[in-house]
Amino acid sequence: MSDAYERLGEFIDSLTIVDTHEHLPGHESRRPAHLDVLGEWLTHYFSRDLISAGLDEARLARVCDPQVPLAERWQSVEPYWRAAASTGYGRALALSAQALYGIERIGADTIEELNRRFVAARARGDHYRFVLKEKSRIRVSLLDADLGADRAFFVSVIRLDGLICPTHRRELLAAQRRLNTPVHSIRDWKRAMELELEQALAKGAVAVKCGLAYQRSLRFDKVTEAEAEVGFNELFSDLNAPDWRSGIKTTKAFQDHMMHHLLAVCEQRGLTVQFHTGLQEGNGNVIYDANPVLLTNLFLEYGGVSFDLFHMGYPYTMELSNLAKNFPNVFIDMCWGHIISPEAARRALAEWLDAVPANKISAFGGDYCFVDGVYGHQELARRNVSRTLANKVNDGDFDLDRAREIAQWVFVDNPCRLFKL
Repeated sequence: MSDAYERLGEFIDSLTIVDTHEHLPGHESRRPAHLDVLGEWLTHYFSRDLISAGLDEARLARVCDPQVPLAERWQSVEPYWRAAASTGYGRALALSAQALYGIERIGADTIEELNRRFVAARARGDHYRFVLKEKSRIRVSLLDADLGADRAFFVSVIRLDGLICPTHRRELLAAQRRLNTPVHSIRDWKRAMELELEQALAKGAVAVKCGLAYQRSLRFDKVTEAEAEVGFNELFSDLNAPDWRSGIKTTKAFQDHMMHHLLAVCEQRGLTVQFHTGLQEGNGNVIYDANPVLLTNLFLEYGGVSFDLFHMGYPYTMELSNLAKNFPNVFIDMCWGHIISPEAARRALAEWLDAVPANKISAFGGDYCFVDGVYGHQELARRNVSRTLANKVNDGDFDLDRAREIAQWVFVDNPCRLFKL
């Protein structure tokens, strides 16, 4: 390793960073107590690589079942674990096993001891503080859709996807009760959206998150209220339908209109809106629905909204580079990115530093449902940024002082400014 990498690594390791995106339980007490290390660690991400490697869903469910002997479960999953161990997901878990539990290699001869230490750590408690503060050195994490989260670790981000894409009239009735406001027209529904946002901001929410790329295309066309109301009224088409009956869907026109209304409200309040773009969690998704380029008309219309685009846009990293370069209100968020592909994260960051102002990039968001994974991810993020900046220094693009400045920006200053922390 070069001298620049070592010196930058020391500096970056000393930073107390901002984590732009998590899905953790909002309080440590809400961690699922019945799960052992395989059950919790295979909640998501690495389990998808195991499926990709050939493990079927039924066997995965058995691997995660704590009622089955651990050695038997490991024997079943080991061939697929070894196949996927070198992915970003696998490497993050290996780093967490080493740093949090002192297990140098996950294998048949160590899985029982890893689980024993995992269970003991949960029994001791205060694990969030150990992982997030002591080991990961995270100042604060932005938590998705939990307004009551522990403020020692989190600030909240509100989701309003359900008001953009309601699927059944019962969701309208639930909003009426929750917000204490009648809903009989599309204007009532838009007012309900405003009330939901106002209440979330009063409870400390710092941004809005949109995850609709999992459900539909990110192209939101300009639609009149009259066109949208046709779709809204379909939710009332069968008032006698039982609550348990599903299948009623709103139209794209209605959804598009509600997104534009939300962004107009966010623009009035000077809010940042986070958008899921690129890779979707799981297996077998429709990736082109999540291309960040599809949002271009929104960037053009809502210049007062800061758009925080998630997940490096992967695999659309070059498209995201173009967007962030051209639009003052478009920002790059590397959350999830370093475990999707460490190499892709380094390549993308190197390109962005050539093309995009350095005050527009946030380097880390863990994006995990379980806390142990956050450690491994932030460690990969720090290493990736160190290597990328060191290469720039060694190539003569800028000096070490500039590299340190950029590291401070992408890990701390940029997200603090974007989310007014």
